[in-house]
Amino acid sequence: MRLRGTASVVLIGALLNHIGVAARAIVEDTALETRNFEKTPLYVNPNPDNGDSKNTDTAGGRLQKVWQAAYAKARDVVSEMTILEKVNLTTGTGWGSGPCIGNTGSVPRLSIPSLCLQDGPNGVRFTDFITSFPSGLAAGSSFNRDLIFNRGKAIGREAKVKGVDVLLGPTIGPIGYKAQGGRNWESFGSDPYLQGVAGALTVQGVQEEGVVACARHFIGNEQERFRQENEWTGGDWDRLSASINSLIKDRVMHEVYLWPWADVVHAGVGGVMCSYNRVNGTYACLNSYLLNYLLKEELGFQGFVVSDWGAQHTGVDSALAGLDMTMPGEIFGD
Repeated sequence: MRLRGTASVVLIGALLNHIGVAARAIVEDTALETRNFEKTPLYVNPNPDNGDSKNTDTAGGRLQKVWQAAYAKARDVVSEMTILEKVNLTTGTGWGSGPCIGNTGSVPRLSIPSLCLQDGPNGVRFTDFITSFPSGLAAGSSFNRDLIFNRGKAIGREAKVKGVDVLLGPTIGPIGYKAQGGRNWESFGSDPYLQGVAGALTVQGVQEEGVVACARHFIGNEQERFRQENEWTGGDWDRLSASINSLIKDRVMHEVYLWPWADVVHAGVGGVMCSYNRVNGTYACLNSYLLNYLLKEELGFQGFVVSDWGAQHTGVDSALAGLDMTMPGEIFGD
């Protein structure tokens, strides 16, 4: 387990997650009976202090202690922030309104700068003097752990030089359910074990360079077509009133789709991006079962959840369901 450079990475993840926790605490008493996104909503706060009982001689124990230290710092900072400052740091300022495709506001009085979120999983996007790395699919096809780790490390290093705080990658969803899926090439292959190993190594490589890795897209994002309404016009798109719905049974969710996410979470990934599609009838970025239970409770994810660009469809409901950051800021769903 490679942990060098992790402290600065998890501090950002812990800070953004703790702001989300604080926001949920403010509105947790809001009546939920009339909302349709979950019959029995689950709102759980991460509890990194549980790591006290773990064997700190293990890699997992050492990483848990890093999260604990980050959360202690995050709690102190968040306790001094106003509601407006919390919103400013967890809301995008508009597509491409800064140096990256996603930019947040800042908190100058606490010396917190604007955060820069930038594609992508195969190298830094929309800039010059960078490397176009082999695709995730090509990297996965090598079955070479060292190569995959060093690829992630090199991507992270270039992102750091370009001023990127959060790199939107690696891609471990889609899993490859549809052979013609438009994003299959970004991920590492159709085998869950391969996706998990390659995703975890990439996360470790990127974050060792002091850049937050944000794994995507959580979850069931198996095709580009019909992934969100109003994305394009003409033809079948004009009849699209909601994003495509991914129907996934519990056993399939755990044994196939969720498997690689467990690996990247255990590798210490700082961020997770929720996807455009619906899962079992509920939008992924509005699904408390996915975000609060499977991701934050069952897998023990300690970082922050950010929406795909324009994948948020509600305000308070999304925050309660586990969404910590909205991007890009000026785009809303229905």
